[in-house]
Amino acid sequence: MKESDSAARYIKIAQDICSKIVDGEYPEGSLIKGRSVLASLYNVSPETIRKSVNMLAKEGVVNIKKGVGIFVLSYLHAQQFQEKWKDKTLVRNKYNDLLKLLDEKKELDEKIDNAIKDMRDSFSYQVKESVQLQEIAIPENSWIDGKTIGDVYFYNYTEATIVAVVDAQDGLAKCSPGPDYVLHGNDKLVIVCKDKLTFDRVTYYLVYGTGNNE
Repeated sequence: MKESDSAARYIKIAQDICSKIVDGEYPEGSLIKGRSVLASLYNVSPETIRKSVNMLAKEGVVNIKKGVGIFVLSYLHAQQFQEKWKDKTLVRNKYNDLLKLLDEKKELDEKIDNAIKDMRDSFSYQVKESVQLQEIAIPENSWIDGKTIGDVYFYNYTEATIVAVVDAQDGLAKCSPGPDYVLHGNDKLVIVCKDKLTFDRVTYYLVYGTGNNE
């Protein structure tokens, strides 16, 4: 058994004893089974039971009388012990959930990077004329915020093709977005440009538009 598993085990045993105190199975003043009996009951070593009851003794839940046994000292302290560890468990679970989400985000970011690289390689092999796959973020206060790709005639004015949009809110990539796809500030556009001039035209267009934007 790993050390961390053993630690978790003695805490769970302490919680279980408190639960039995709160439920009335072990009333205040009653004698709880000896350490050896508890060790057999929970199928753990006497050392694990020692850690459990010592923890409860420090919290004022039980009183250990050497050579006599373990006595229930306080129902209220048993209840408080339960609540304290319930909160700690909740925080730990939320932390573990966050770590899982971060791992999923890292995996998603890697998939997006690989998809963009694969798309770049595909254009390199399949398109005869010189093209460049570029990324550019829509300015937060851009005039196209809330408009669809079709509304702004993106290709007509820039000669650049949008092959993917990475949503600023959830970080998910939408590949081959159609004319009805709504663009927002801070979204990242993955575009095909013939040359640097095309990219510069896109940069200007996102900020200034055509001069007669609605």
